[in-house]
Amino acid sequence: MTPTAPYGCQTYKDLLVLLASMSPEQLDCTPTIYDADHDEYYPFSTLLTASDTNSVLDEDHPYFSF
Repeated sequence: MTPTAPYGCQTYKDLLVLLASMSPEQLDCTPTIYDADHDEYYPFSTLLTASDTNSVLDEDHPYFSF
C-alpha cells in the first residue's frame, strides 16, 4: 500500500485484498479506526459477530469494536 493511494473496502473480501497488499511493517501496526466527527484515532480491540437480538445487523455479521 502507498500512503497516497485511495482504497475502498465494501466487503471483508475487499479488506482481505487490502491487507494482503500491506508491507510486513504495516501488518505489525495496531489496527486503527479514524473518527472524523471527533478528529480522533482509536485502536480497535475486538472482532465480534452480531447475535440474533441485534436489530441492525444480520445474525453472525462480523463487526469491529473499540
